[in-house]
Amino acid sequence: MILWVFGVVVGAIYFGNLFFGQYSLDTLLSLENTKKELYKKILLLKEQNAKAQKDYFELKGLYPNEN
Repeated sequence: MILWVFGVVVGAIYFGNLFFGQYSLDTLLSLENTKKELYKKILLLKEQNAKAQKDYFELKGLYPNEN
């Protein structure tokens, strides 16, 4: 019985640390920072894409007979 209680306590501590410990927090913060950086990069790429499409269609309008 005591061994069973000890196993449950150790398991609870292990899983508590696994889900709520320092490594989980570090990973969460790292992923949030990565998400912010990727979102900024997406916005930049969307702006660049819009400019490139505008330039492309302007050039295509100048030369409508070419493919």
